[in-house]
Amino acid sequence: MNKCIPFFKEIQARSKFELEHQTRHAKKLAGKFNAMRFLNWNENKVSEILAFFLNPKGDHGQGDIYLKLFTEELGLKFSYDNPDKVQIILEDSTFENRRVDIVLKNQDQSSVLGIENKIYSWTRDQENQVEDYLKYLQYISTHNYQLLYLAPKSKELTEYSGGKEFKKFIETGVLHLINYEDHIIPLLKEFVKNTENERVRCFLIDFESQLIENYMGKENLDLGSLNHFITETEENIETAFKVSNTLHSIKQEMKGLVEQQMYQLADELTAELKMKVTYCEQFHHFEIPVFKNVFIKFNYEQGGVIYGLVKTHAYEAEHKEKVYFKDLRNHLGIKFNTSYWWPLYFLQYPYIDHNATFWVDVKNGNFKLFMRTFIINILHSPEHLRQDL
Repeated sequence: MNKCIPFFKEIQARSKFELEHQTRHAKKLAGKFNAMRFLNWNENKVSEILAFFLNPKGDHGQGDIYLKLFTEELGLKFSYDNPDKVQIILEDSTFENRRVDIVLKNQDQSSVLGIENKIYSWTRDQENQVEDYLKYLQYISTHNYQLLYLAPKSKELTEYSGGKEFKKFIETGVLHLINYEDHIIPLLKEFVKNTENERVRCFLIDFESQLIENYMGKENLDLGSLNHFITETEENIETAFKVSNTLHSIKQEMKGLVEQQMYQLADELTAELKMKVTYCEQFHHFEIPVFKNVFIKFNYEQGGVIYGLVKTHAYEAEHKEKVYFKDLRNHLGIKFNTSYWWPLYFLQYPYIDHNATFWVDVKNGNFKLFMRTFIINILHSPEHLRQDL
């Protein structure tokens, strides 16, 4: 414990210096600018970017350097004699009308490489999805085939998608599991080093930065000299790991604090509104007597924290289709999404495993205040907008 105190003080001092430096030189550094934020960021777009750079004939003009690095660094079996004859297909249709995100073929299809890309840990695979992809690749290949399952490190491939023999496929190398954190992000650093064109290099840097922010937290983009400080001594490295290993228990403790705050909020609203407001810890929702069809809810989903209105079980039984409260959404002025269970929901805190914002807001009471404000705004919305709730 005594070693941790000076360690934290040094980290805080260096972090403060980095932020001040970035602010002071913002015009030249433009550290917050990233062209990726102008894109419609989804699995198709990320697959399109990856396929573009793997294509030796791509307009990046760098030939097959990226494809070489990709196959060599990941230890893949894909081989080709003429890079100009490599074919890359996006959304390649299988026999079951499923689509492999990226398929690479050499000239005579003696070597075929498929890539199934999942950019979110919560995206659910379809039944036998990966197994069917493997069957398709085996059929179109005349000699050698391989499927890469690319996903965040926290996403697990199971028998539901991979079939009963998926572990055997992994052992034989036919199925290769890779992730963004350990494989794609380091690989992009090699792409950047080996790029001769400055515009292409800048695009790759932005792409890498967006992936780092998504999967490792924005803090990893701003470490600067902190990496050097941590690796200066063995003691610093050991202390950093001790701190890192406590994060899981800290998050669990903070989730317990969330529950305490939500119970407190329910009691405060009960006294203020003169009606019984109940908080259900199991489902993270508030039951309010004037609402018969919905609960006000938050939940740990989509890699973060979402909030909104969710159907009651009775209402869901009668209305299995999506229900849209468009006028209420417009009144609230928030771009809520809609699912079969949630008439309104919004991802308020993304990437909470790597981003401290939610946990800080729990500690300082801002998340409790946020939920209180949302509940009050719903209750105080015009009566005709609340009649279906």
